[in-house]
Amino acid sequence: MLVVILVSYFSVGFPDGSFTVSWLGIYDDLMLTIAHSGYILVGYSVTYTLAGIILSRLNQFMKLQTIYLCGLVIMGLGFIWLALAPDFLMVLLSIVLYGFGTGLMASSMNSYMAKHFTAKHNNWMHCFWGGGATLTPIIMSQMMAAFSWRMGYFVITGILGIVAIILLLSMYKKLWIDDDATVEQKQETKIAKKAYLSKKWHQMVEILTFFFLGGTDYTLVFFTGMVLIGRGLSLEAVGIFSAVYYVCMTLGRMFFGYLAGRFKEIIIIRTGCFVAVLGIGVLYLTSNVFGMAMAGFGLAPLLPTLVSDTSNRFEPKNISKLVGYELAAFGAGIAVLFFITSLILEFVTLEALFPIAVTFIVLVFLCNELLERFSKRLPADGL
Repeated sequence: MLVVILVSYFSVGFPDGSFTVSWLGIYDDLMLTIAHSGYILVGYSVTYTLAGIILSRLNQFMKLQTIYLCGLVIMGLGFIWLALAPDFLMVLLSIVLYGFGTGLMASSMNSYMAKHFTAKHNNWMHCFWGGGATLTPIIMSQMMAAFSWRMGYFVITGILGIVAIILLLSMYKKLWIDDDATVEQKQETKIAKKAYLSKKWHQMVEILTFFFLGGTDYTLVFFTGMVLIGRGLSLEAVGIFSAVYYVCMTLGRMFFGYLAGRFKEIIIIRTGCFVAVLGIGVLYLTSNVFGMAMAGFGLAPLLPTLVSDTSNRFEPKNISKLVGYELAAFGAGIAVLFFITSLILEFVTLEALFPIAVTFIVLVFLCNELLERFSKRLPADGL
């Protein structure tokens, strides 16, 4: 089952990786402007966020693995629609559609992993996301060179079809763990032995952690290129920074996934935040690609480890709802904080990017430390 999860989560990285390349073709073919990319980002983020919000409601009627499969199908339909889109409106609607499918896949599988697996496995799963985000630009660029970006999406959809068959076979073979009476009894025993954070504001701080994290990752990668070009680096050199970032993020998730079996989640999160801030500092002071590598490596374990730590702090019955909200907040952070950052960089200075990114990471760190403090106090005072 774990193999099926890892292989299938590979496809969650397809939208991010493919669009970074296909946009160049879409931009030319449909005679769009740079401003159109803003509408696309907001549309994608809104439906991605919506999927996370409604996860707990859907989970009342469907199993998490079924929701995951539905998300995969919706993503595939979005890719096909995009490949056939004749104008910008259809492009936007197709991306809104596959944004919803991606949100369903990410929120449902992260919830499933938080319930049934550890931070080690969750880091490995997100490592496969990095593999998908790395592979699809290669596929798309090759298809664009030989045919067009439309053919690239048809090829990627074909890969999604293979993943869908694997998921259907795994469900037919009943490989998935269901939240049946046995699991519920185990959860009740676990609850009896351990106190959990139960206040509404505890949940809000948890969700806010993901909001700030969402604003860090995409914002840093997107705008770093603009800053470095402004400093005199060539476009080819800047392209290496983005590639190094995602490679190091993938390697970081492998590395921290290995460490997750030996260290507590809080240690990994603290280490990741420290390394990321240090990397951004190096990038700010030297424009060296090593700083970008450190930033990607440090940010790598934060999302999967924070998701896994949700099951340590909150009651099992609330996990699906909380993880859904966490991934929704992550998507909202991408849109809202990206927009705010773009305004600051436009009207103040591009160099403000790195202090802003550090601020977001510090806020992630502080929110998590606040919850950790109250979690430690639970057995003593029952907060």
